[in-house]
Amino acid sequence: MQKNITAGFGGSNSKVGELLVNRLVPNRYIHAVGPFVFLDHLYPVEQKPTVAQAPNGEFAHPHRGIATFSYLFSGELEHFDSAGHHGIVSAGGAQWMKAGNGVVHDEHNSPAFQEKGGILHAVQFWINLPAVNKAEKPGYLGVNANDIPEVMLPDDAGFMRILIGSCGVSTSPVPTFSDEFIYHIKLNPKSTFNLPTNAWAEYAALTPSGEISINGQPFANSELVTFSQNAHEIELSNNSITQADILIFGGRPYAEPIVAQGPFVMNSHEEIATAYKDFFNGQYGEINYEKHLQHK
Repeated sequence: MQKNITAGFGGSNSKVGELLVNRLVPNRYIHAVGPFVFLDHLYPVEQKPTVAQAPNGEFAHPHRGIATFSYLFSGELEHFDSAGHHGIVSAGGAQWMKAGNGVVHDEHNSPAFQEKGGILHAVQFWINLPAVNKAEKPGYLGVNANDIPEVMLPDDAGFMRILIGSCGVSTSPVPTFSDEFIYHIKLNPKSTFNLPTNAWAEYAALTPSGEISINGQPFANSELVTFSQNAHEIELSNNSITQADILIFGGRPYAEPIVAQGPFVMNSHEEIATAYKDFFNGQYGEINYEKHLQHK
């Protein structure tokens, strides 16, 4: 049997700096999918070649209580944060950052990508941490494309990249807290794949560009699809003549209270107030750009 589709949502446009993104979670239908409380889809946009500019902190901002996960379909991103982490990842790679008890980070086009230009296309998720992990120190992991395990689909239907979580014996290097998962399925032309699911997990799908048939219904161009919570299958079909992409994500329902305000996601309004107070008191630290730029 197939899971019932509970909602389809086209998102709403929002500006992030000079970039236009489609804001998909939260929305008027759902506040979260498993521990995922936020999803932005950065539309594919051509970046013209230019003289590389070093970061100046203009777009640096704080987080607390979550882990962020940025995945690149194309382009290249550079990460800095106030805990001293730095990394550059390119197409097919990802950046995971645990904000924990507070961090300031900055994420933007790498110098090499600024100089050569190209298409920047990405998604960013916020993963709500359990209360015990919200108090931990910040962490960071840059994952290159060849570090992400891939599983071949039956009947030559394509393959699935395990961005977060596990599938069979294949496990992503990205840490998890609520059995969360993100799968990037690349479905071959004229192919169908039936994804088995777990009754304990919430599931959603994102169609980032081309059209995909999900349980017999067409979705495309940055649409979000949510499903009923049971162990039935999700049928994915690609009726086009080119390979198609789809992201499947979810995890165990978040069992603790969720209070979100600005860049912070905590378990109470008092904790939100403390998060702001600690940030304005400088407890999240500052990004030392020069330390990393000197080593290039």
